[in-house]
Amino acid sequence: MPDQRAVALHDADGATVGAVLAEQRQAIAQRLMEGASGTEIVAAQTDLVDGLIIGRYRNAARQGDEAVMSAAFQHCCLVALGGYGRREMAPYSDVDLMVLYRPEVAKIVPEFVRQVLHPLWDVGFQVGHSVRTIQDCLSLGLTDVTVRTSMMEARFLTGNPQLFQEFHSAYLRKVATAGVDRYLDLKLNERQREYEKFGETVYLLEPNVKKSKGGLRDLHVLQWAGLARYQAPTIRELSDRGILSRQDYVTVSEAREFLLRVRSLLHVHAGMAQEILSFDEQVWLAERFGFQNRPHLLAVEQFMQQYYRHTVGLHEASVRFIRRCRSQSWWARIKSWLPAPALDTHFVLNGETLTVPAEARPRVLESPALLMRLFDLARSRRLSIDTALLEDIHRHVEGLSDRGFRDPEVSRTFVQILAGPGTAQTLEAMHRAHLLEKIIPVFATVRGLMQFNQYHKYTVDEHSLLAVAKVEALNQDNGVLGDVYREIKRKDLLHLAVLLHDLGKGQEEDHSEAGRRIAEEAAARLGFDEADGRTLTFLVHRHLLMAHTAFRRDPNDERVVLPFAREVGTPEVLRKLLALTAADIAAVGPGVLTKWKESLLIELYLRTIQEVSGEREAAEAPERLKRIVADVLGQPPLRGNPDVSQEWVEAQLGQFPLRYAYGTAPKRIAAQLDVIRRLSPGDVLVSAEFNASLGTCEYAVTTFNDLIPGIFSKLAGVMAANGLQILDAQIMTRQDGIVVDTFQVTDPDYAGAPPADRLESVGDMICAVLKGTERIEDVVRRGTRLSAPRVLPAARQATEVRIDNETSDRYTIVDVFADDRQGLLYVITHAIFAQGLSVHAARISTRLDQVADVFYVTDADGRKIEDPAQIERIRQGLRQHIETFLGAIAA
Repeated sequence: MPDQRAVALHDADGATVGAVLAEQRQAIAQRLMEGASGTEIVAAQTDLVDGLIIGRYRNAARQGDEAVMSAAFQHCCLVALGGYGRREMAPYSDVDLMVLYRPEVAKIVPEFVRQVLHPLWDVGFQVGHSVRTIQDCLSLGLTDVTVRTSMMEARFLTGNPQLFQEFHSAYLRKVATAGVDRYLDLKLNERQREYEKFGETVYLLEPNVKKSKGGLRDLHVLQWAGLARYQAPTIRELSDRGILSRQDYVTVSEAREFLLRVRSLLHVHAGMAQEILSFDEQVWLAERFGFQNRPHLLAVEQFMQQYYRHTVGLHEASVRFIRRCRSQSWWARIKSWLPAPALDTHFVLNGETLTVPAEARPRVLESPALLMRLFDLARSRRLSIDTALLEDIHRHVEGLSDRGFRDPEVSRTFVQILAGPGTAQTLEAMHRAHLLEKIIPVFATVRGLMQFNQYHKYTVDEHSLLAVAKVEALNQDNGVLGDVYREIKRKDLLHLAVLLHDLGKGQEEDHSEAGRRIAEEAAARLGFDEADGRTLTFLVHRHLLMAHTAFRRDPNDERVVLPFAREVGTPEVLRKLLALTAADIAAVGPGVLTKWKESLLIELYLRTIQEVSGEREAAEAPERLKRIVADVLGQPPLRGNPDVSQEWVEAQLGQFPLRYAYGTAPKRIAAQLDVIRRLSPGDVLVSAEFNASLGTCEYAVTTFNDLIPGIFSKLAGVMAANGLQILDAQIMTRQDGIVVDTFQVTDPDYAGAPPADRLESVGDMICAVLKGTERIEDVVRRGTRLSAPRVLPAARQATEVRIDNETSDRYTIVDVFADDRQGLLYVITHAIFAQGLSVHAARISTRLDQVADVFYVTDADGRKIEDPAQIERIRQGLRQHIETFLGAIAA
């Protein structure tokens, strides 16, 4: 029975088709909002478009030239391609249409196409079209992989059905089934490029539901492979014919339904083709799917956990199926007839892949001890485990008793895996097989668990596994971090602490407190002695301690270092904590562990190691400094300069905090010292350079502290007024009064390196403001960019201002935690300056969703602020300025 909506469009004339189309689109959107499935919606949308196009085709036949239309009906047909062809039209999907014709009517085809398509364009429909003969289709299909794919899904709409059958038969025989392996290689390469562009992990926090890994495109690749290899146009047919396993069919079907509904909702909510699952959309969709906030888990986190489970399942099923679609080479078939080399009674080697022969597989799948031996053998031999075997383990492991995994032999093997090398890769394979959660049960609760902020790029499980990979990678590091990692004796303890450090997330209590309990349970389960259990628990429970201390406090202050050293206790624990902290930050997202952050961690480590171990490290520090001095002297700005001596460089470095020497490249130090050498009273010297590898600009400003009040605030204002996004800022006021303030920024106006005149103009503006020829208020007022677009959803975390008068003897420390927006640093520093305070040091940490900025301040006379009433005024004043600024942006 024909769909009444399609009939309405068939019969509507040109004057009413727009109104009918809008009405029916609204009806489909209403059905979606009332809970219709994704499959229903894409079918309804496809029917709607079919009705519109077929209706325009018939209208053209009635109104056009009779001879033209008669010939067209006999020798042409309309064909749906791509997503339209496979009946997967989301509410605002593009329409891909082909006019197929016989060569003898070539002259009348343009007029026919005009009469069919112009009415569609007139009502605002986005229709991409091609006009081809059967021979055109065959030629293009063999030379253009994109065209080949779209025509594989061709669906007849209207016109001459016999012509379509001729095309379909010829295309299937000559194109769709030709050179399948080559075709699959091209599609996989194309897909890999999409992964690189739209996200190489399933666990991206703002994924593209169509093109990110695990998105609908993975389903499409599976379908294309099935069409090419088996001529099966649907996943249902693949399953019915036994080509796609029943379990994979269920996984893929459920993921397809979920993603189709998500995509349709995104389109309806945006009123356009929207594929990005942004933070705002996630919050809205969580409500549409019926999730509600729990005390320890937001509705949006629950929704995204479901999203990741579907996309992981879809991606893995797609990979498995495509692997089966590949032909075996002659040599591979010969090798499959030969007995595989046995590694022991249960395991055999198949090329570079470890597997279990069929006769031994039931026993291995039933034995936790043998399963653990399998993974440890793969680790120690640097082998991958057969994908089909991982599938079998995944299917089987849920039915195994947890008691079997508490066996001492299982624990010993797991500790061997943790000791490495190859720990990260092995843990990732265990996680894919759902085996890791049998050893560490809490891992099941964080599978696909997002962290609803833009600081973490990955889900909790992905972040934890990536952190283990990052800490293992320190073995290849040539700097201090690499030296420290290689000195660590018990790498199994370190790797386990890294794996566990964030697993307390998603629970009601603070994740570090929950992590303490998780670590205690893991230590008991794995049979650790009391000392090892205590170390593991400390590392997990206090995994944020070193970052907070290094990034928010001054390690040159004994009142910072001594309490930190007492809490850490021993050199070995300090080494493990440094490696864990660096790996944790590096696993947050690309580029998060900057060289500056690394230098702050190393500075704290070097200060603390002297307290916890004594002489050896302390004795090395002067030697290390001498090597740095020698490297600096060898750099071009200073090399061969008769006015520059080793003693002069040592004296200059002595004016800086130790982190400057340890955390700055010798070339950069030499350039900065050359600037200082040329600095005269009243001067402002600005150097600016672009770092291509990081895509950031660095502005270094050198002047004297008494040149003008509020230097740091004024610099932040210039950056904000020029639309520069501040990633990092460092204040260094030397003992001789020379100020070196450095800003790491991105310049959104330029995709790559800004032109020289841009760097120069910002530098000139800095000089003008600091020398008093321009007022910063006027500069900021002219700037039009302080209201950057909102990135996170409208619900903001409350701004928090803390005042710390205990940590430092000389300074009052102001901690600011607030949602990050461009221009915020200027607002904060201007508010500090307005309250009569001087900033002597700062730790600026810009995360993508929140800042954690720290300022060491004194009053105008250089004293700490002791008066409780004044402290409260500072706190409230800062908070009010920040909230007013953020509120104005949100509005």
